[in-house]
Amino acid sequence: MAAVPVLRSTILIEAPVHTVSAALREPAVLRAAAADAGHRTYLPHPGGGLLVPGDEVRFGVRVLPGLRLPLRTRVNSATVDVLDSRLLAGPLPRLRHRAVLAPTAAGTLLTDEIDWVAPGGRLGRLFDVMALRRIVLQTLAARAERVRARAEELAERSAPVIVGAAVLSRGRLLAAQRSYPEAVAGRWELPGGRVEAGETEQQALARECREELGIDVVPDGRLGPDVPLPGGGVLRVHVGVLAAPGASPRALEHRAVSWVEPDRLDELDWLDADRVLVPELRTYLDTDRECFR
Repeated sequence: MAAVPVLRSTILIEAPVHTVSAALREPAVLRAAAADAGHRTYLPHPGGGLLVPGDEVRFGVRVLPGLRLPLRTRVNSATVDVLDSRLLAGPLPRLRHRAVLAPTAAGTLLTDEIDWVAPGGRLGRLFDVMALRRIVLQTLAARAERVRARAEELAERSAPVIVGAAVLSRGRLLAAQRSYPEAVAGRWELPGGRVEAGETEQQALARECREELGIDVVPDGRLGPDVPLPGGGVLRVHVGVLAAPGASPRALEHRAVSWVEPDRLDELDWLDADRVLVPELRTYLDTDRECFR
């Protein structure tokens, strides 16, 4: 067996990191990019959503006309600036793909890094040199172009923006239980709502928390990727810190509100859009909790 050096490709995308992260993790973008390169995909979220840690993606990799090899990968980690996947099963002993996002003055730099171990023997080395590297480079190029197009579309369009409030207090997250409409009543979400005309996202966050929870919060930065919503809107989550540390939120528009510890986040029946953010919420809460030990 022979390991190859890391292959890298870079592209500058005229969109913010949070928006590029959404495009990078959208299953539809991955499906389209794979098709552009001649491959097939079998995805965990055929109806939408974003890729999250633990998701498995199966590929039919086209190596020759009429010949596809099965390959299965798992998302190892997914944050706003890194998406890392590893091989679970396939014709290679090892495969790792890592996409890294970095903000620049001109937009977001997407760097794809991929490395693998080729099968052993003369035939494996020949396949690696004559076919595998070409397949990898073509696939990365198709994926980068699809991510660029989708991210710039999301950044430019005037779709409704919904702000979600990740309100924190001593390492706990405030969750709100929906009371309506009937289809989602009883499920949990981050409080928030639509950004109105003339408002910034931060102003909308503060207003929604006053209207829904009866508390004042201070915006403290973004968390997680943009989350495309059914119907064309986009959810953007901002961290909110209680202006008065002892304030008690009230369920003014919800069935209930609850302070949730990091290890209880998976117990809640989250709305689909909010569930995407649970891994990053847990990481953020674990860090925040350390400040109070």
